[in-house]
Amino acid sequence: MTSSWIRGRPRRTRSHISVRVAHAVLGSAAGLVWLVLPGMTISTDVPVAISTDAPVAAAAPEDEETSGADLVLPVVVVGGVGALAGYAYLRRTRRARTRTTPGGTRTTPPAPPLTQLDGESRTLLAEADNWIRTSREELGFAEARSGPAAVAPFARAVRDAESELSAAFRIRRRYDAGVPPDEPSRRHALAGIVGRCQEVGRRLDEEAAAFDRLRALEGEIGEALTVAETRFRELTGRAATTGTTLADLAERYAPSATAPVTGYAEQAKDRLVFATTHLNRSRQAADSGEAEGAVRQLRAAEGAVAQAAAFVDGIDRLAAELSAAAAMVASALTGAEAELSGVRGVLPTTGEWEQPADAGTGAMTGAVPDTEAGTWADALPDAGTGAVPDAGAGTRTGEGGTAEDARAGTGPDAGADAAPDTGAGTRTGEGGTAEDARAGTGPDAGADAAPDTGAGTTTGGTAEDAGRATRWARLPDAALLGVPVGELRSRVLHADTVLASVRQELTGGRPYDPLDVLRRIVRVLAPVATGRAGVLPAAARLAAGSATAVADTFVTTHRGAVGADARTLLAAARELLDAASLTDLVRAHTLARQARELAEQDVRVHGNPVAGAARHERGVAGAVLGGILLGEDADGGPPPSFGGPHTRAGRGLTSA
Repeated sequence: MTSSWIRGRPRRTRSHISVRVAHAVLGSAAGLVWLVLPGMTISTDVPVAISTDAPVAAAAPEDEETSGADLVLPVVVVGGVGALAGYAYLRRTRRARTRTTPGGTRTTPPAPPLTQLDGESRTLLAEADNWIRTSREELGFAEARSGPAAVAPFARAVRDAESELSAAFRIRRRYDAGVPPDEPSRRHALAGIVGRCQEVGRRLDEEAAAFDRLRALEGEIGEALTVAETRFRELTGRAATTGTTLADLAERYAPSATAPVTGYAEQAKDRLVFATTHLNRSRQAADSGEAEGAVRQLRAAEGAVAQAAAFVDGIDRLAAELSAAAAMVASALTGAEAELSGVRGVLPTTGEWEQPADAGTGAMTGAVPDTEAGTWADALPDAGTGAVPDAGAGTRTGEGGTAEDARAGTGPDAGADAAPDTGAGTRTGEGGTAEDARAGTGPDAGADAAPDTGAGTTTGGTAEDAGRATRWARLPDAALLGVPVGELRSRVLHADTVLASVRQELTGGRPYDPLDVLRRIVRVLAPVATGRAGVLPAAARLAAGSATAVADTFVTTHRGAVGADARTLLAAARELLDAASLTDLVRAHTLARQARELAEQDVRVHGNPVAGAARHERGVAGAVLGGILLGEDADGGPPPSFGGPHTRAGRGLTSA
């Protein structure tokens, strides 16, 4: 508890000020006394006559000089006291304003609300992503003119910026998932996002000046114009064939197959119209000697050409992916059924997996329980008491072996304790082979062909025991060991239903969506299969890659309106594309589709960025929506360029 003396510190401070003021008043009073005192002591009586006249004449000026000197000292004292009092007051006031103790008036500004920090981090994520996308586009034009070697340092800067942005997106995903939970840590996480995004801008700004020198647009814009016009003509020819490509896809596949690229052909033409206008303006400005205007128009045209290429490439890429998916559907379906068959082969049915008769310490112990509550982890045999033999390999593990050693024929004493082929119920004699044992031939076939029923051996058994051992050899992957048997059985039944539906769709004679078929196959197999069939991971990666590319194209061509949430999901999908498991690849596909849906929602909420039919005819609305132009004036504002926030600010550009 704070002491009353401490709590009274402000009041004591005010009392000090009062004392100082009182001292000043007293000093002033003393000065006035000094001023008034000479007047009070002047005598009004008639002076006494003196003996001679000469001294009297000299006495008058002496009295006048003495009275004037008497006034100097009081004036000095009063002035000094006033100056000291004023200085003390000003000093005390200044100290009271700047002090940081509880009695002072200066306080630490309150921390901004968490919602405000959250909004700032979202804005910076979107802006940093736009800086990278714009820089990458302009880098492509510079490479076409100067070659890969000349732009290598700038490409490295873009990759470094992408790495920083990926880290920021990972922090954002954890933040959205509620990690960390406490408010101070969440503030720290948001600060980390902001710091990463600022590093993106710093890295790009660091190379912006050198990149401008490489391009030298102000002095040699003619070559850059030639490169842009060449790309424009190539894209114009390709865009003319997109209608034919889409018509062919519509005939061969279901409508859902071409839905991701709906409107791409029209938007590509819109960007090309915009590019035509600005290429012409850039050429005219260059001919007139207006270097700054020519560069501005050229950058706008290059951005439009790059986005038109994204639309056309998206259509061609989808056509190739649909063709590859159609060729993969049959093998993917076969691989899925093989995976299900393998899992179904180890599923116990009612009454199966009874404990076999004990044939010694090596008997099959810890068999799968016949209750639905049992899991595959509970069903694994105890490695210390001997594992179940593999019917194909005819071996078992000894003491300390594992199930994997049993299947591989390795582990402690694998050679000495080799078990017989359970189908024949025999073991090989000295110098004999497994084939000799099964055929009843080989050295000492008659004497040593009997089953070994001693301690540490496995019973010769029956065909039922051999079937059980075979099923043990085909146990599911470790990821399924904790799944209850009943749950796994329901997953298999659901997968059977979906695969039957897919097979019926394929044989129905109607157009179908190959990418969607692959997605359905992989999605239903992921909870029950390990993806050992090589075609399933390939099918999953093809479907997920297609969905991710579609979402990325949409964000690129609508980045003027797409927010941070869609970009965060898209970044997560891209990271999962290199995964090996079916579950991760299915997750990547799901995230990519969610990113596309959120991006479309952002565009709908953003609405029409400009007004006026003429501006739509010139493609200005699409250019502002695509982030090619960064303003709301009649021309849509200036175009962005390679670099970060400081580069844009130096050119009079706003962030977007």
